[in-house]
Amino acid sequence: MNNYLTIPDFELRRMLNNPTLNSRGEYICTCVFCGKERHMYVNKHTQLFDCKRCGEHGSVYKILVQLGETFLLKGTTVKNKEKIDSLRQILVNHIEQDEVMPQLLNKVTMPAGWKVAENSTEYLLGRGITSADCHRYQIGTTVLFEKYKDYVLIPVFDNGEIRGFVGRYANKQVPKNKLRYNNSRGTRFSELLYGYDEIIDDTTVVILVEGIFDKISVDKALQLDTSREIKCVCTFGKKISNVQIKKLLMKGVKKVILLYDFDAVNETKKYGLQLQQYFETHIGFVSEKKDIDECSIEQIKQVFMNLKKPEDFGENIIGKIK
Repeated sequence: MNNYLTIPDFELRRMLNNPTLNSRGEYICTCVFCGKERHMYVNKHTQLFDCKRCGEHGSVYKILVQLGETFLLKGTTVKNKEKIDSLRQILVNHIEQDEVMPQLLNKVTMPAGWKVAENSTEYLLGRGITSADCHRYQIGTTVLFEKYKDYVLIPVFDNGEIRGFVGRYANKQVPKNKLRYNNSRGTRFSELLYGYDEIIDDTTVVILVEGIFDKISVDKALQLDTSREIKCVCTFGKKISNVQIKKLLMKGVKKVILLYDFDAVNETKKYGLQLQQYFETHIGFVSEKKDIDECSIEQIKQVFMNLKKPEDFGENIIGKIK
């Protein structure tokens, strides 16, 4: 074993966007610093690199910083462990400091005429959303605002106030002249978590899913409306920001379960390793190639009986899902 910082080879190749390997055991790829094609050389074994165009050189750690993938340090195999632990602590300290302190977002007013649906619609029922769910999650519609006609509108609360809303076209087939999602404009969804206000002092475990309907499905399958210790929130897509992580830390969350849709295997691996720097982290995955909100209650329960650590969510499991 060498003394250099290294990451798993398959992660290196992914980062370098499928480089070619020459006869000297060097990966040749586009330089991540200057962008010149086929000018950066990375040793397959030591993972030391240099660019023949801009002159940048060093260890793979420099590449990790440049690409914003320092979370991969969790899986490194180096001889000088204390040095790597100190680097990891720098990352933890960074997110705990004020420069990533969440800012209170502006309040948002729901569109004119919006009101919670008294009865579920055919579209919502098709997604397992009942009239009772409409009231609990304040799923509503408006007929007074042409822009949001034929959309279901769901407010997003943070600190007791509406900070944005999600508008979803109320049919599986979306016309060409319509958007699938017609959300509130100017909302920084990367700084919000749907269901965030449900996290209370007794909550120690948070389940992270992609979308609002995923959250509703998990809530119902696990009966989380009666649980104080476990809550589910959605991240509005297949990504997690430092602000969202900080907000979970501020709530005192200790454990996180990441449960994204089956087509988000790369994102699941990436963010699972990143979250593990701050929380006790497990990954859930749906092996039936279904989105979470398409699963039965029993299928969702089965997911939580087969949780994996991020480092075990490797190519063998990813291969089974794909």
